[in-house]
Amino acid sequence: MVLRKSMFLIACLALTSFAFAQKVPRSVAPDDLEKYWVMMKSSVQGDAPLGGKNMDQPGCAAVSFIVEGNGRASNIAIEKVVPPGGYGELAASIASNLEFEPALMNAGRDRVFSSLIFPFNLPTDPAAREAVMRQCVIPARRWSAKKPEK
Repeated sequence: MVLRKSMFLIACLALTSFAFAQKVPRSVAPDDLEKYWVMMKSSVQGDAPLGGKNMDQPGCAAVSFIVEGNGRASNIAIEKVVPPGGYGELAASIASNLEFEPALMNAGRDRVFSSLIFPFNLPTDPAAREAVMRQCVIPARRWSAKKPEK
């Protein structure tokens, strides 16, 4: 009986340590995300907020998220929105509909923390487009369960 309880305790501890090892996702720069996870859809829909402000202007929104082992985004956080208004909610809605497949180097389907910038109503001039997108670049950071300071 004692041996059985000891084996059960050891198995529980092993599973617990495995679960803790899986909890912290790998932090990946947006440019390196495709090395781990490849986006499956070329276009994704999102829900625009009713009465969203400044949504008729050129802008962008940076959103961070975790790609889970099942290829879906979770822990979506709006990091930066230019101009202030409804683009953040729209970007978060789009991110919630993203689907990924693991890249070859991610055969273990490791969880990954990263971010993307979503463009909206960008001008046709390449320099003007770049100027808008540059405003939404966020500094690289590691995953933390805490909310980012704004």
